[in-house]
Amino acid sequence: MHSLDGMAAPTPEADRSAAADRLSALPDGVLHHVLGFLQADEAVRTSVLSPRWRDLWRSMPVLRVTRRRVLVQSLRRFLDHLLLLRDSASRLDAFLLDCVRHLDDDVVDVNLWLRHALLCHARALVVSVVCSNLLDRVPLRPLVSEHLTVLDLHGPSLQGKCLDFSRCPELKDLKLSNCNIDGEVLYSMSLERLCIDQCSFSSDRRTRISAPGLVWLKLTSNGGRTPVLEDMPLLVTAEVFIDGKSADTCHNDDPGYCGNGSCVNCYGIDDGSAGCVLLQGLAAATELKLMSVPEAFILKRDLRFCPTFSKLKTLLLNGWCVATDDHALICILQHSLDLENLTLEFLKAGQPRNTFIPSKAIYNSVEQLYALENLRRIDVTCHQVDERVNNFLKCMATHGIPLEEISIQQKNIFSEFGKPIAKIVLKLSVSSAPVTARPVYENIYSADG
Repeated sequence: MHSLDGMAAPTPEADRSAAADRLSALPDGVLHHVLGFLQADEAVRTSVLSPRWRDLWRSMPVLRVTRRRVLVQSLRRFLDHLLLLRDSASRLDAFLLDCVRHLDDDVVDVNLWLRHALLCHARALVVSVVCSNLLDRVPLRPLVSEHLTVLDLHGPSLQGKCLDFSRCPELKDLKLSNCNIDGEVLYSMSLERLCIDQCSFSSDRRTRISAPGLVWLKLTSNGGRTPVLEDMPLLVTAEVFIDGKSADTCHNDDPGYCGNGSCVNCYGIDDGSAGCVLLQGLAAATELKLMSVPEAFILKRDLRFCPTFSKLKTLLLNGWCVATDDHALICILQHSLDLENLTLEFLKAGQPRNTFIPSKAIYNSVEQLYALENLRRIDVTCHQVDERVNNFLKCMATHGIPLEEISIQQKNIFSEFGKPIAKIVLKLSVSSAPVTARPVYENIYSADG
């Protein structure tokens, strides 16, 4: 007989007890990691499981309060106790908060919670605060922390000294989305990554962005005056998109840049000096996306002072640079002589050039476009091969840039089998006759298009 044959079978209660004991036997670090995936109130409830779990929630490294659409007032009592009763000696890797402002007093609570999280040496703050009614955005107080490395804010208002991150000397990654930004300078010597996504700026003044350590930048505006980018000598990758809500306009009603010295918006910045708003700060990038709606003003204005992009290898532009003429495109290429990859995007149906008001824009151009000896690839992504594509090709041919093969991806063409044609190779025979796009289609049928 086997030595275990005479033993009684374990009961279900014994199985559950043994399983609970095995879980409780895990190291604190493992249990804290598991608790970090729970909502904070769920993690606190584990304190009733056994004496082993009673105080684990007080030192868990991630506090997650991210249930959607929770009113600040309904979180007040719980979050006050959660932060006040926390073990002050434990590490706090991240505090994640998603809440809705409904009352005036909610502003005090949100700022108090952020302050307590920073006093707990939080390394990352991820905070979303939206409004349920017509109340203003939640204005944040200035942040002070020697430990904060990541800050992700959605919805609040940042004004004045709140944009000064000099008292967060370890801050590396800053993301602001759908925020209201109103101040003289957004300042940080330590920042390496900055994302400003769909934020609105003041319509009365330009905010300066002073972050000389940046290596990565994304800027998409959603109203107000475009911010001034100061020098970023370490910048590697940058993406800029200017929409039609910008408050930048020419006083002489020129759609580009009138060049009139008395026009404050065309000629000067807020301090009365002339120079670039965006392009000078982007001059060190090796990968650059410059996108704008055709009617936007600021990029065309900047070309009056266009800097040299001495490190630029990869450039993506959209239709703004050829909307009215080719001068903007040529100006950029003249100042990007080491360019290797050029992409033009025309993803929406465009207006003919004769529908735009002619611009008196003056660009920082030279008489001849020097040979782009390093240019290896030119890609065009378009809604259809229309006037804009033909004008671009004429421009390239006119300035002697080899166009034997250009890769064109046309988004709205489908084969008879319903599969998209993923690639068009355009072959040009450069001659004195006007250049016309003559696409040769290569049908590539694949399930994913």
